[in-house]
Amino acid sequence: MQPSPAAAQRAKVANAPAAATPAAAPPRAAPGFSFSKLYAETCDSFLDALQTSPTRLLLWIMGAYGALWFSSTVSFPAMPFDSYEMFLFGREMQWGYWKHPPLEPWLTEIAYQLTFHWISSHFVLAIGSILVTFYFVYLIGTETIGKTGATLAVALTILVYYFGPPVTMYSHNVGQLPIFAATVYIYRKAVLGDKLSNWVLFGVAAAILMYSKYAGALLLAVLGLHLLLMPQGRRHLLTRGPYIAVLVGLVILLPNLIWLVQSHFLPFTFAFDRPPVEGFVPRLWAGLKFLLAQVGYHAGIIVLVLLAMIPKLPLQGAPVTLELGRPTLFDRSLVLMAAFIPLLLIGAMTFWAGVDQRPEIGGSLVALSGLAMVMLLPQRSVLRAPRLVTTIWLLVLIGLPIGHVVFVNAKANGSGQVPTQMWPARELSGAMQAIWNSKSLRRLDIVTGDFKQAGFVALYASPRPSVFIDADFRKSPWITPERLKQSGTLVIWSTSDFPRTDEIPAPYRAALAGLTPTLGTMVLPLGHGKSEAYGWAVMLPEATPTLTPTPGITKQP
Repeated sequence: MQPSPAAAQRAKVANAPAAATPAAAPPRAAPGFSFSKLYAETCDSFLDALQTSPTRLLLWIMGAYGALWFSSTVSFPAMPFDSYEMFLFGREMQWGYWKHPPLEPWLTEIAYQLTFHWISSHFVLAIGSILVTFYFVYLIGTETIGKTGATLAVALTILVYYFGPPVTMYSHNVGQLPIFAATVYIYRKAVLGDKLSNWVLFGVAAAILMYSKYAGALLLAVLGLHLLLMPQGRRHLLTRGPYIAVLVGLVILLPNLIWLVQSHFLPFTFAFDRPPVEGFVPRLWAGLKFLLAQVGYHAGIIVLVLLAMIPKLPLQGAPVTLELGRPTLFDRSLVLMAAFIPLLLIGAMTFWAGVDQRPEIGGSLVALSGLAMVMLLPQRSVLRAPRLVTTIWLLVLIGLPIGHVVFVNAKANGSGQVPTQMWPARELSGAMQAIWNSKSLRRLDIVTGDFKQAGFVALYASPRPSVFIDADFRKSPWITPERLKQSGTLVIWSTSDFPRTDEIPAPYRAALAGLTPTLGTMVLPLGHGKSEAYGWAVMLPEATPTLTPTPGITKQP
């Protein structure tokens, strides 16, 4: 019987001479961890994502930025100074306030109520405003210089000082940034499109911009100038669009305009209520100083772009070429004018008015700074030190929020004043409420004092009282002499401002005349071996019985 083919094949293999076995190769050592290699791969992956998947990189940037800064803000036991101001104003829900228009206080109060009195909702507003700003910067950038340029613009925006520690509080500057960017975006849509609805939306955005901060008028003036200069804009002058936008904006803004007239334009009086600068040269220096401060606040962008173009630097890596979209004349002029002219106008107004303005008032006008920088770059931009600039950028993104927490804690432990974020505001509020309740069966309805001290007490009291700011009826129109007589007030002041605690501070006496004070002193431990002495006065309405005799000195444990 013939063997099967398979069996014959097996037999053949079995009878074949054994082949020489090759010598075993020596075992290769497992590759060890290399930090330098990991670092290089991380930098390269960021640059690769910027070119191949910019939208995904944008989402990562926004997520990391939001998470880090929100964690930084909620790590403190109290809040920055401006946050108390927003809660103080927001409780009253007025059409305007003596320092600013009402939008940010309104949103602060609405968020506080919707989140069942969660105070940290204020920080959600702050960080959320910045993320919305990034979103509109990306939208404008995508339609003008492409997705890679738009993501690069957002990345550079993070380097501006106003997008650093100031974002830990929801102020008028932070609140106006997304509205600024959104207004420019909607204006562009209205001019380049033919939809009447875009002009209506632009009128709404312009009114909201003014409800946020009156500096928004500078942007509206720039957009009006741009409309006149560009042929795409001039063609709309014979259409209904711009005029409907003006009409819609004025109608929405009318309640605030009425309030301004009734208050004798109090916010503008406040803005220029500073010691005058006399003489041409000092006034010129005041304007230049403001502008130089803005350059300093943008130093991060300027330095990083310069470093990226300088060859033969450490950690530079292989050059990377970025292909950016070419913006039209309309878009380039729009972004550059919106980014630079409002700040230049403030510098000119500072010189003209002879008032030494704080540099921080420009913080609401810098939403397009990063986008403007990208538009100034060549269409084909070569990064000669890509790894170095990526390292610096990552250090700012990750290190600045952490460094801010370390700095505030170090400052609290130092020899200077304790930062507001580290102040035992809840303890002060609890102590003041206990003093009031020991004197009266009435609910604490009014706290009199400055923003800081009275703001501490009012925010953490339950229910929240109104604040009689500096005992000034102009600053606190919700307080009237009749209300004071009906409710009485708790007065609080720091001895660092008014040393004597056996009398009402002189600036408060005229407004509080007719109420009899019960005076006392309290020492509040601040931690870190520090303390603060306070004077207080319980001023009850007439015919209100007191519950206990006047204490001498109260010490809060």
